[in-house]
Amino acid sequence: MAELWQLIGGAGYTTAVFALGRLSSSVSWSTLFDSVAKKSSSQSSQPAAVGTSDGLLTEIKRELHTHSASTRRLNEKLDSADHDLICSQAAETRTDNSEFQKFLDDRCSALEQHPDSRGNAVKKLLGKLAGHRERANELEGALAKFEDPTQIESAISPLQNCIRDLEDHNKRLQSELEETRKAVAQQSQKLEQAKEEARVDALTGLPNRRAFDERIEQSHADFVNGKSSFTVAILDVDHFKKFNDEHGHAVGDKVLEVVGEVLRRTQRGTDHVARYGGEEFVVLLDRLPGHQAKSVVDRQRGRIGKSTLRVDGKDLSITVSAGVAEIQPGESITSVLERADQSLYAAKEAGRNQTCFDDGTRVVDIDNHSPQKEATLV
Repeated sequence: MAELWQLIGGAGYTTAVFALGRLSSSVSWSTLFDSVAKKSSSQSSQPAAVGTSDGLLTEIKRELHTHSASTRRLNEKLDSADHDLICSQAAETRTDNSEFQKFLDDRCSALEQHPDSRGNAVKKLLGKLAGHRERANELEGALAKFEDPTQIESAISPLQNCIRDLEDHNKRLQSELEETRKAVAQQSQKLEQAKEEARVDALTGLPNRRAFDERIEQSHADFVNGKSSFTVAILDVDHFKKFNDEHGHAVGDKVLEVVGEVLRRTQRGTDHVARYGGEEFVVLLDRLPGHQAKSVVDRQRGRIGKSTLRVDGKDLSITVSAGVAEIQPGESITSVLERADQSLYAAKEAGRNQTCFDDGTRVVDIDNHSPQKEATLV
């Protein structure tokens, strides 16, 4: 048998087996079938890597076409009087069918476990695919009878019925697969939209604290790995409670919208502006040293100070105080945020509408460069 496989090579080995089998009376049909099965098993496809659910569905649809083509080739030869030709094609189809069953088991398992595939549409499809897998198994039993040449005549009609049933089910599955693919795509889109909405502040349209936390974690990881530094600034609307108390919460919301819009327009391409909570905003300035970042933030503070909000025929002035701190070697995210917050507090204490900067040793009022208080790293 080893010599036989050596003669066959690799391509088209099933057909070659039967061609050689007709020339060798020493090789039985059963031995040849067993050899084909073992060869097929060793060449079977590996388990699927986890990809997109859409990719899995597309792959299954493609393999259904391939499997259907294999059974059609066999069906076309079942009316032939050449039993050797029928047995040859039956063995090839049996090999394809065996590989198809393994493929279907693997891909269905991957689809069932895929995070994007939760939903009734996928569950329904998996049930349909399980039914198709049973039909493929029935085909396996019908094809096994062709190992014995004496059973060929009686085995042809049941095999034709089996192929017909499989083909009918295949056609229905193709439509089901396409509908499921669309349903999964819509579901994935909704999930992505929900995730995005969960990271956006509904009032200002800016990223929220969750989005900021994710971004600063990445910036901190880059800093730890020696890639780049960053500076963080916290800005707080001055006398915000007064806006709410004297003019109502609707006006207070408008004030936050104005501040958010100015920060959005004045941010650099690499900055990350977010609403931090309440009347606080935060700016993450990547790859910008503190002495440059403090100037950027102070200009933003100045732009906000030039903004007004007209209420009941009067222009209300809006100002913010800002605290800036640059990340230091060995420092945690919590620590640098606390230093920025301490700088903000210093700006408030100094009279508001100011920017204070913590350089790692002290907090400095940017307007007059006077130290406000000593800052100790946590």
